[in-house]
Amino acid sequence: MSDTRHYFSNAAGSIDFVPGDYVRLRWSGQPLTSPELRALYVHARNVLERKGLRRLLVDHRAMPAAPEPADRQWLLTQWLPDTVARTRATHYAALPAPDPARRLHTEPVVQDLRRYLTVALFDDPEQAAAWFHAA
Repeated sequence: MSDTRHYFSNAAGSIDFVPGDYVRLRWSGQPLTSPELRALYVHARNVLERKGLRRLLVDHRAMPAAPEPADRQWLLTQWLPDTVARTRATHYAALPAPDPARRLHTEPVVQDLRRYLTVALFDDPEQAAAWFHAA
């Protein structure tokens, strides 16, 4: 991923992108606050839109805790539909947190995501990038 460019970061995580390819959101492992979580997702949408990208890789492996229910609701009912409408995003690859107590990607969440995007879960970022290229 030598082409990766940094776009935004805060205490909760960072947003990078591979020009002409995809956006990657990674968690830092620091405690999550609602404003920081939402800022990361808003900046992910911004870079998708500004760079004309349609694929998002979200690496949750260092996520310290599952988002609060209000943040999950916001992600699925506001951020996701708005992001897909504004960016025409097509693919969402996720690297779930290894601890089930920290997982955002439960089966109901994955089903909600699939209403808008083609979704796949992976163990490492290279697998996800390869999936993007095969799609």
